[in-house]
Amino acid sequence: MPDLATFQRHFVDLIDGYGDADPLVSIYRNTSLKGALDALADNYPTVATIVGHEVFVRLALAFVGEHPPGSPVLAVYGVGFADWLEHQPIMGDLPYLSGVALIDRLRTETSMAPDADLLDPARLAGWDVEKWSRSAAPLHPATRFGWFTVPAPSIWLAHLDPDTAEIAPEWRAEGILLTRVDHEIVARRIGAAEHRILSGLRLGETIGEAAAATAKLYPHIDIATAFRTVLESGALSSLRSKEFQ
Repeated sequence: MPDLATFQRHFVDLIDGYGDADPLVSIYRNTSLKGALDALADNYPTVATIVGHEVFVRLALAFVGEHPPGSPVLAVYGVGFADWLEHQPIMGDLPYLSGVALIDRLRTETSMAPDADLLDPARLAGWDVEKWSRSAAPLHPATRFGWFTVPAPSIWLAHLDPDTAEIAPEWRAEGILLTRVDHEIVARRIGAAEHRILSGLRLGETIGEAAAATAKLYPHIDIATAFRTVLESGALSSLRSKEFQ
């Protein structure tokens, strides 16, 4: 990996020649730049699919120019790409694009996270309500989730299916949960209640505390069903009764 100054000189040279008949040829002549662009495409495949190859290359060139790799290890390159997209003109036409980029990032993090045992819901059969309520439930290291004011999760999930001919989600806020079960990444839409439960557990709330806060915010939602969704998703690694801490 060249030093930052060398990398940026190569980038400027490339931009200066971008009016050539086939500017992409220049990219492939610059091994370090091509590596960064390829890594960005690998880490944000859904964004690349949505905008198309040429548009993605132009976006990636601009991002790499502002945020060149700081390490020769490019497997997780592109932190901040979703936030960067928020300030790009393309968001005017595709207001969900930064959300899709964030989900791509969450998927990379889920894939790269360390392994750990998953909580088996069957082990909780003998627990009474009080013990259950006073228990903490740490998230599995691979668990990632997010909440979006646009239907980015629906759009992202639809692009996982190559046979999808048309994508027309309801324009509403929604969440997504990504877990890793049996070495496979599982992604699903979640509602506001599930998102609040997960947020509370991540902050260290007990199940009772998370349930009470969620019920207060969303009194019309079945909290038991929301908790069952979280339990069965593989999002949790353990359950610890605070009686024994």
